[in-house]
Amino acid sequence: QISDPEACDQMYESLVRIHTNFYKNKYPRLKDTTFTGVTVEDCRMILATDILKQMDDMKKGTWKRLREKFSAKKPEEDSK
Repeated sequence: QISDPEACDQMYESLVRIHTNFYKNKYPRLKDTTFTGVTVEDCRMILATDILKQMDDMKKGTWKRLREKFSAKKPEEDSK
């Protein structure tokens, strides 16, 4: 049994509005950007794993990259 049916109805209506994107439709955005001004496509590109790997490579110093490039084969490569 529900102790307060009115409060329950209000919560249910609130959840329905959230579920149906009531406020998104009522107040449409002029541009599809985030609060930082970055577009959705830019966010997806940044979060892609390939881009993260490239950024990790960019963080490495020149000498470290050269050392990795010219170092001996890794053990996994020898077994192939």
